[in-house]
Amino acid sequence: MQKSISFRTAERGLFHVVVRQTVHDASATAHWPVLYLALPTDANTKRVVRYAPLLDFFDDYSSMSYAWMKNTARSVGLFVDFALASHRGGQSIPKPHGSWTERQLFRSFVRCLLHGTIQVDEDGRAFDQTGLHWTGLGRRQANVLLSALTRHFMWLRSDDKANVWVEAITTHKVANDPIVSLRLALELVRRRETSLLGHVKTTRRAPSHAFPHILKPSPARTGKVPTFPARYLGRFLYGGFTNDSGRCDDTACLLAHLIFALGLRKSEPLHLFLSDVQFIRNTPWIFLHHPEYGQIRDAQGSAISRGVYLQRLGWTARTLAAGPFAAGWKGVADDDVGTPGYWLPIDPLIARTAALLRRYIFETRPRLIATRPKTALDHPFLLVGRGSKDTLAGDPYTMSAFDEAWRAAIVRTGRRFDDSDLAMPRKAFGTTPHGARHFYGRFLFTAGVDGEVIRQCMHHRSLEAHKVYTRLTPDEIDTLLEAASSGTSPPDPYRRLRETFLQQL
Repeated sequence: MQKSISFRTAERGLFHVVVRQTVHDASATAHWPVLYLALPTDANTKRVVRYAPLLDFFDDYSSMSYAWMKNTARSVGLFVDFALASHRGGQSIPKPHGSWTERQLFRSFVRCLLHGTIQVDEDGRAFDQTGLHWTGLGRRQANVLLSALTRHFMWLRSDDKANVWVEAITTHKVANDPIVSLRLALELVRRRETSLLGHVKTTRRAPSHAFPHILKPSPARTGKVPTFPARYLGRFLYGGFTNDSGRCDDTACLLAHLIFALGLRKSEPLHLFLSDVQFIRNTPWIFLHHPEYGQIRDAQGSAISRGVYLQRLGWTARTLAAGPFAAGWKGVADDDVGTPGYWLPIDPLIARTAALLRRYIFETRPRLIATRPKTALDHPFLLVGRGSKDTLAGDPYTMSAFDEAWRAAIVRTGRRFDDSDLAMPRKAFGTTPHGARHFYGRFLFTAGVDGEVIRQCMHHRSLEAHKVYTRLTPDEIDTLLEAASSGTSPPDPYRRLRETFLQQL
């Protein structure tokens, strides 16, 4: 395979680096994160080796997302960092035999992922014996990485070629070669799987990694979905993004309308090109495309991927960008061919969003682009910013700029309503940007829209995903119980939600 390396998106650790590479073979081209290990030598230097099994692993899981692959590469790299740094900091690395020492290694790794490696002495001074300077990842992200690491270990166990590679480079210098630690991991996984307890039948779901009792999985959400409160929606959209001097943040205001009216995640509009917006009989249609693999036609009329198109302009897909232009993409059904956004059935909201789009495309965006330095690179992104210490005027709008504008809009709305619940965005109250997506799904459900239609509107890949919006709120439960007690029919929740919004217009 021939590979070209992009260091613009490299992720570095103490003894590893993950780089994005374009991998070519006889049948296809792929873009994968590749792990390189910088292993210490006796001469106080480092030898760089590519962790070869990862490419074969990704080949077997080629349908998975880049983010999924990168988590695997990151998890192996962090484990190598931990093994080497622990020895360097005076902590012993387990010998090649003995289950207690192996479990000690993994227990320490799990705890350091969860809580970090930085400690505080009796005088309140911070120190780190390992030199890793990890801050705690938190339960959710630590679980993701441990699950990825375990999955890769299990694959190594079943792949003869990978096992030969691990055996071949294993040395007796445990402290200087993290592959020994990888081998210990494989042996531990093998013993756990073939132990007597492994043959006991059970209906309980197997844990995704070997230490579920140290790091419990995040609890399943129960109760109501945190949805943006309908009683504040109109005032928030129509006045929240206008400051006390009467100046409106047009880009943030439009983005907020898009995530409410189309049920989008906050990062998804940041990937929109100007050409993704089309007006048909005065109604805007917005099409969502995968930031890297979605198709677009170049100046010659040829269909190319958006990743290639951006490279020709000197940019990179925002899913791969580092710094202020980074923006995630969780996955949208049919995003490889392009899929339309579906408007929330509230006519005044559609009309206002359409008007904002027109003004933004024909007035706001050209005005911001006109202030852009002549030497700056052109780009096709719809949403642009005013510029900051890290960006130029007319650069693609950033996630941090929107987060700050959203926070300010929530605070203004809370001040105008004298409601302390709006003192800052809070997930529990549904006042984060993702609460807008929950509002969209909740609205469709209360309107009686079929689950399959909700799935398509929200671009879920799974039909089950929409069921999170079917949970009743405490107020709805009380209303149903009161109606049952009095023998009357409960009010239509769709009509009530719609009227609550329209009263604010």
